[in-house]
Amino acid sequence: MRPENSVWQGNFGYWQNSFIHTNLLVIGYTAWKGFMSFGRGMVICDVDTQISHPTITSLDKATFRLQFIPANLIGFDLRSQSIHESMISSISPAVSTYNPHQDIILILKAHPQIEVNFLHKLKITPSDCYKQVCNLWEEFQPSLMP
Repeated sequence: MRPENSVWQGNFGYWQNSFIHTNLLVIGYTAWKGFMSFGRGMVICDVDTQISHPTITSLDKATFRLQFIPANLIGFDLRSQSIHESMISSISPAVSTYNPHQDIILILKAHPQIEVNFLHKLKITPSDCYKQVCNLWEEFQPSLMP
């Protein structure tokens, strides 16, 4: 599902791929930590779209909040966020069959846009992301605190 043009896109194309690339370590960290605690699930990333100036292009200044949703709570959580039932029914089978050792199911929310991403056969696995973030905890810690 490709969102409509926005201030973030401007003439620079599809921002979601760059955002995921820039933040893959913390996304993978969240996915692996959640999997180790709860089993299968998905990561939801709420991206703050309140941009102070319409010409801003640097995504590394974008604030966001990551959350792992266990498989048994996905329907409830997504319904509470007013996500359409057809999207929920398409996500549930993917969550039950993805390989948590190589894949991540990620929902990017940038109000009002919602995009589901299946990050498949990652070169850097979620467990590797977790290890790297733990090894560099001082660098990542402020952004991972609730």
